[in-house]
Amino acid sequence: MNKRGKHLWVHILLLSIFAVLLFPVAVMVSTSLKTFAGIFSWPPTWIPDPPQWANYIQVWFGPYQFSAPFFNSLFIATTTALITVVLAFPAAYALTRFSFVGRRSLLFLMLMTQMFSPVILIVGLYQIVQSLQLLNTFTGIIITNCALTAPMAVWLLQGYLRNVPLALEQAAYVDGCSRVTGILRIILPLSAPGVAMAAIYSFIFAWNELLIPLIFISDSQLRPASLALTDFVGQNVVYWHEMMAASVITTLPVAILFSFVQRFFIQGFMSGAVKE
Repeated sequence: MNKRGKHLWVHILLLSIFAVLLFPVAVMVSTSLKTFAGIFSWPPTWIPDPPQWANYIQVWFGPYQFSAPFFNSLFIATTTALITVVLAFPAAYALTRFSFVGRRSLLFLMLMTQMFSPVILIVGLYQIVQSLQLLNTFTGIIITNCALTAPMAVWLLQGYLRNVPLALEQAAYVDGCSRVTGILRIILPLSAPGVAMAAIYSFIFAWNELLIPLIFISDSQLRPASLALTDFVGQNVVYWHEMMAASVITTLPVAILFSFVQRFFIQGFMSGAVKE
């Protein structure tokens, strides 16, 4: 087989994998545009005639009032991402620039924390949040999310900071920059891919988290979108068309966010591909 034939088979394989990965998304979008009866019609149709765009209006403005949980999730996830990066960046910098006893062990200990599911920790977390009187507050959820996302964010950031040459920072000191100024002007811009990666990880974790709001929140006005999606499940029926419409709305922020920061991911992969 010649080189052109091999490339053809590689493209066919990649397109097949891409189609499999997009299949659930296609089903979600198709279902969101159907009527309740149309979901169970046979043979099934991919493109309903006519499309029920009213499902989105019903979900957003109707009795479900999905707009409130959506913006609750947006606030929780954005705040979690910002606080996590602000806390994780100095920790990652210290782990890469300073030598101290137990540094490597501390890094692996942070990585080991990701082995534990929040289900295992939820009783202890609930008791801590209750003792701080932060139940039924955004603050309690955000602090808990940050505690769970910070170790992985530190691990991700220290990997990127290792690729930033120490000589650049030393040159900034020679030019009269303080350590803080050197970090802000030299280190932070060069480690932008790592910052973006850590922020995206924290945002997606907080956006998708269901267990923590389910345990910590009882006020319906404070529920995030992940918890509000359960409203479409009745006692004996599931309103799939409206649930899928809400799911499409919930998926959009992550998709849009990733489309804007994907160049940072590519830069990060390329920077890690060259060994100095």
